[in-house]
Amino acid sequence: MYRKIHFAILVAFPFFFGCVPLTEVHNYAASSVEALNKYNSIDYTYKDYCHQDCELQQLRIGEIRPNFVCNCQEAAASADDAMQKIRLTITAYLEAVAQLSNNSEFSYDVSGLTGALQKSPLLRLTDEQVSISTKAGNFIATAATSFYRKKKLKQYLTEADSIFQQLTETFIYLIDNRLRAQLKFEYDARLPNIKQMLDNATDRGLKQILVKQYLDEKAYFDKHNGLIDNYVALLKSVQKGYRDLYIHRYNLKDVNTKEVLQKHLQDLQYLASSLR
Repeated sequence: MYRKIHFAILVAFPFFFGCVPLTEVHNYAASSVEALNKYNSIDYTYKDYCHQDCELQQLRIGEIRPNFVCNCQEAAASADDAMQKIRLTITAYLEAVAQLSNNSEFSYDVSGLTGALQKSPLLRLTDEQVSISTKAGNFIATAATSFYRKKKLKQYLTEADSIFQQLTETFIYLIDNRLRAQLKFEYDARLPNIKQMLDNATDRGLKQILVKQYLDEKAYFDKHNGLIDNYVALLKSVQKGYRDLYIHRYNLKDVNTKEVLQKHLQDLQYLASSLR
C-alpha cells in the first residue's frame, strides 16, 4: 500500500510542481504593463504639436483669425493613434507573459497596428520598422489562439524575444527622437518669436506679459522633456528586464532568477513613480 501511495506521489509531483505559478515572473510582467500604461503621463502628443504650431503661425502674422485653417485631425491624429497601438502591442506581449506565468489563457486584439504605422507620414518609419509590426501582430495572435500554458512559457519567451526587442526599440526611437524633436522644434521656434516681440514692445505691461510667456514656454519644455526622459528610461528598463527573462527562461524557478526579476521590479517601480 505504502509503495502504491509513494508511486502515486512521484507520478503526480511533476504535474503539481509544473503548475505552480511563477510569482516573480508574473509580478514583473504585470508591473511592466502597469508602468507602460503611464504613456499618457508624458502629456504631449503630435496633436498638441499641431495645435501649438497653428498658434505660432497666427502669432507670426500678428492676429488671431477664427477661420484660421488648422487641420490636426488627420496626420497628427493618425500619428498619435499609431503610437498608442505600438504601446498596446508591447503590453500585449507582457500581458501574455503575466498570464502564462499564472497558468492562465490570454487573448488580445492587436489588429490595425501595421495599417496605422503605414498611414502615418509624421512618424517617418522605415519599411523594416513597419514590417516588424506585422510580425508582432501575427505572433501574438498565433500565441493567443494556441492557448499557450505555462509549460509553453519558455517557448513563448524564445520565439517572442527578437520581435519584442525590435518593436520596443522602434517605440523608444519614436518617443526619444521623433516626439522629442517635435517638442524641441516648437520650443526653438516660439522663443525667438517672443524675444522679437519683447524687443519691439514699449509698453511695460506688455513686456511683463511677454516675459511671463517666455518663462512659461521654458517651463513647459523642461517639464515635458523631462517626462519623455522618464518614460524612455522606463521603456529601456522593461526591455532589459524582458531580455533577462529570455536569458533565464530555462531557470525561471531558480533563486538567482527570482533575485534578478525582483531587482528589475524595484527599478521599474522607481521609474514609474516619476510618471503620475
